Amino acid sequence: MNVLQTICQRAFEKHLPLILMGGHAVIAHGHPRTTFDIDLVARNTDRNVWTDLLKELGYTIFSDRETFLQFSAPDEHTMAVDVMFVNEGTFEKFLTQSQPLPEIAKNAKVVSLQHLLALKSHALKHGHPQRTFKDLDDVMNLVEVHHIDVTLPEWRELFLKYGTIELYEKLKRISGS
Repeated sequence: MNVLQTICQRAFEKHLPLILMGGHAVIAHGHPRTTFDIDLVARNTDRNVWTDLLKELGYTIFSDRETFLQFSAPDEHTMAVDVMFVNEGTFEKFLTQSQPLPEIAKNAKVVSLQHLLALKSHALKHGHPQRTFKDLDDVMNLVEVHHIDVTLPEWRELFLKYGTIELYEKLKRISGS
């Protein structure tokens, strides 16, 4: 059993819904790429339970912010874990539109493509400059893989709401829309 399956199993035992985002979600949505951590989205009311679960697996907190906890892996062969905490309403939107990942574990889910693109666009708008290339590559490849017409109102609105006009214009040029 790999670490992601172990985390899924422990979450299942504690009745914690588990939703993947980040690199594993990008891979699940059809853009194969390397990832070095596990990114999860969870309810902020479950923060202590997630903290205890990951500490039980040997993880240690290396960054503790209001909406994010980042955990160092117990050894160099195990992936680090980042958990983004959201309010109940936001979590329910993620959960309702998430998709199952039975190949990972029976309780594993992945954020929807729309939510993933919104999260990536938000990261591009507000994130760290060193992540820009990877996040932009993810967005461009997901748009291409899914043949998204970014000029359709729902996609235009998403990219402009969570991203920037520059991102939207770049996606239009690249996708030929």
